[in-house]
Amino acid sequence: MIWTYSFCLVAGAVLIAFSLDNDGNGLDGGGFDGDGSGGNLSLLFSTPFWSFGLCGFGLCGLLMLLLSPKDSGFLSLFVACAMGLGMGWAASHVLRLMSRREADTLIRNDDLIGQQALVTLPITQAERGFVELRVRGSLIRRPALSNAGRLEEGTAVVVLASDEYTLRVDRL
Repeated sequence: MIWTYSFCLVAGAVLIAFSLDNDGNGLDGGGFDGDGSGGNLSLLFSTPFWSFGLCGFGLCGLLMLLLSPKDSGFLSLFVACAMGLGMGWAASHVLRLMSRREADTLIRNDDLIGQQALVTLPITQAERGFVELRVRGSLIRRPALSNAGRLEEGTAVVVLASDEYTLRVDRL
């Protein structure tokens, strides 16, 4: 059994290593786009299921074989199978959920409207100053014009409008 567990561990690790080569030059054909997205039965044909399942089966089987008493061969096999199925299922579903999520960190002008900001360089209605605001986890410093007269450094403001590069702000 040690050879079976070792083979499955190595095969699963190799498949996972190929999946990490996502630039399209590896042997995996450019990634796992769409794997396992056809329903519950397609899980059996999903590359992440088999990759993580083989690796989990092999790792759990080897550890149980090496660390458990000598008479527990059937128990080790049962637990290793359950662990392999569980890891394969979990990895397949986690990767499916992650692929549905849209990763968008681009900050658009519309994202700035309604945000609170802090004046870092005094602003008037005719002269631009600067404000700092946090949007989507990024600190942005933008030029701004005031709608409410002169705004001194340290004043809390709200962004009312945004054109190309200048924000229109008002006292909060």
